[in-house]
Amino acid sequence: MPDLINELLATEAAIDKLGARGISVGEAGQVIWNRYVVIRNRRGSAERLQRDIRRLLIGCSDNRRFLTLVIEKTIEPTTWLLVTGWESTSAERMILEKA
Repeated sequence: MPDLINELLATEAAIDKLGARGISVGEAGQVIWNRYVVIRNRRGSAERLQRDIRRLLIGCSDNRRFLTLVIEKTIEPTTWLLVTGWESTSAERMILEKA
């Protein structure tokens, strides 16, 4: 069953990380209302079980900016915690285009 996302929550740390890369929380939140794909975060730390609780959300903002966001599961199945994000790489954009 695919991961459903109805809401993204951002901590102050996430807001700072996004801001350092020129991404607002509002723009990051737009991704879930446009075309996106969710994939496993294979680079997560095995010690902190990140591979099980974190995912990569790849999609577009309303102004067609491709973003990759690291999100983490919460107790609520359709609410996810926003950890950080960046402008999608060409490889990440290809994943979205093939989905």
